[in-house]
Amino acid sequence: MFRILPQISPTSTYSMSDPEQLPEPVQVNDAKRQKVELPPGMSKNAWKKLQKQKRWDEQKDEYRQKRREKKKIARVNKKLRSEAEKNDENYHLQAKREKPQSQIPSGVSVIMDCEFDELMSDKEIVSLSNQITRCYSAKRHSTHEVDLVISTFNKRLKARFEKSLPDYKLWQNLTIKENDTLEELLPKDAEELSKFVYLTADTEEEIDTLQEGYTYIMGGIVDKNRHKQLCLNKAKKLGLKVARLPIGKYIQMNSRHVLATSHVYEIMCMCFELNHDWEKAFNSVLPPRKLRAGIEEPKEKSDGGSTESVEPEDKKGEDSSASDAEGENGESESEPKTSETN
Repeated sequence: MFRILPQISPTSTYSMSDPEQLPEPVQVNDAKRQKVELPPGMSKNAWKKLQKQKRWDEQKDEYRQKRREKKKIARVNKKLRSEAEKNDENYHLQAKREKPQSQIPSGVSVIMDCEFDELMSDKEIVSLSNQITRCYSAKRHSTHEVDLVISTFNKRLKARFEKSLPDYKLWQNLTIKENDTLEELLPKDAEELSKFVYLTADTEEEIDTLQEGYTYIMGGIVDKNRHKQLCLNKAKKLGLKVARLPIGKYIQMNSRHVLATSHVYEIMCMCFELNHDWEKAFNSVLPPRKLRAGIEEPKEKSDGGSTESVEPEDKKGEDSSASDAEGENGESESEPKTSETN
């Protein structure tokens, strides 16, 4: 009697004598991924983003706990190297500033124009929200009172604060205009309007001093320079003067002199604190890599523009924006980097 052996494909590399080489049984459900039914009217990309957000919401407590543990380790390491840091020439930039008991009126006001919600991605909204938080921190710790108004604080920007930075409702001595646009805040009188200046990198006009009675406007947008001359064109439309801080003398930039919105406000606060010494003000706020070794002739600025504002020293990944914002609001989730205002 003949024994019939199972047929094996000539291209097969399996050995019948070696059970470990035999293929695993394939389940039908594993072989073909089940098709996901998308909600009506939702794209696949939008659905993926929603699922990603749900995963984040489920894991954020664990993520925060890990961040707390990292911070504890960082505090220990910082304490161990504190003596060495004190000998560093830039140590004064890292020292924590105490909140003054009283502030000297500066006579200057600043408006952050946030009427650009539709031009930013969700990550850029996160970055902007944390820049606003840093501005508030700088305001509280400044020796001089530099009035700050946040205009058009609504839509995704407000939603971001409501969800992740709810303590903003406790902020003091800061004006938030939810529905008032910049145009609605401007005076009708021409003489008064002449004292409003929109800060933008897209002009050669530099201010020498921050004048008492003037209001300086910063564009509240993070866009990595996608929208060229956005604030310059808006200022022209509203009949506003434009100018920039004297950044060409002090910042080492490869091309356009653009600062983060939070840096602009911090520099203005420090300018008052340091008796209108721009060089010291820039050195006290900006990272050393941005600064010129000495006062040189400014390089020619390339075309295209954005508000008076340079990418902050934010970390990539789960963001600097977050860590910087925590000073006032505790934990905050955030997204990658970076901010430039147009």
